[in-house]
Amino acid sequence: MFRSRTRPRTEEAVTIRTHAKEWLEQAIGRLVLGARENHLCDFDGQAAFDAPVVRVADGDDPLFERFREVVSPQHMLPREILRQYAPADSHMPEVRVVVWALPFTQAVRRSNRRRKWPSKLYSLARNNGGALNVEVRRRFTEMLHKDGWLAVAPALMEGYDAFRSSEHTFTSTWSERHAAYAAGLGKFGLSGCLITPVGVSVRLGSIVTNMPLDVMPRGCGDYRAPCLALNGAGCARCIERCPAGAISATGLDKSKCYAMRQAVRARHMNEYSRTLRMLPAPIVKSGKRTSGYSLGCALCQCGVPCEGRIPRASSRAGAAHA
Repeated sequence: MFRSRTRPRTEEAVTIRTHAKEWLEQAIGRLVLGARENHLCDFDGQAAFDAPVVRVADGDDPLFERFREVVSPQHMLPREILRQYAPADSHMPEVRVVVWALPFTQAVRRSNRRRKWPSKLYSLARNNGGALNVEVRRRFTEMLHKDGWLAVAPALMEGYDAFRSSEHTFTSTWSERHAAYAAGLGKFGLSGCLITPVGVSVRLGSIVTNMPLDVMPRGCGDYRAPCLALNGAGCARCIERCPAGAISATGLDKSKCYAMRQAVRARHMNEYSRTLRMLPAPIVKSGKRTSGYSLGCALCQCGVPCEGRIPRASSRAGAAHA
């Protein structure tokens, strides 16, 4: 299945390490920006996503063990994931988790501000962007395979599952948000979204590989540090933006958020699936795999200071940034 390298060439490994961030962002950027799925035909071909931001985590970071407490006891460990697909003689001195954030374009984000229901443009970008993100995972792992590296996309594994949990309400065996946090791609805001350098209005993806990439520093401090409300700056704009009352000073009520997403689906899915060129993508729930469409809300991610960047302490509540 893979042509695993037992001992990468020294000069090649040095080159990869030295230019890792640049190389990764260019490689994944080409897969995103050059993909036909990134262009929304129903909106004159405008793009769903801008250029990605990419980070790398150490797959043996103890934080991944911690995710078995805060995400799910079934949360998979990167080295275990890679070992499932590796030939017995594979050389795996290092395991890396490559994580990316695909930021929605300004036009998509702007269309979803100051609304009670998500916009048609956002809904199509979210659905087709999700389908594209699946292909980015597949195409990127195939690219690494051709170069002889092991690579697995956890969200596409047969063992991946998303399910209800008595402790965490809704959870999964691999959290893209938490993998992104481990890679230093962002920290958690009041709404539960990850605040990345390009804001909260993003889709996340990840792969696990034995490619010798330099780990990028995560930084220190409170895991919620970027959020203005949690830093005492008096924002909490996402609370006002949520039409379901799912966000409060104590965080996100996942059940209310889920109910809102179901309401969006009931209100719009029949019309959009008939009138828009929506792309299907895999849907995994409680061990069942189907293919279909996905609609969301994300009103709390638009028209807020962290919409498109890490907010400054001087940001005013209700301000949105391009």
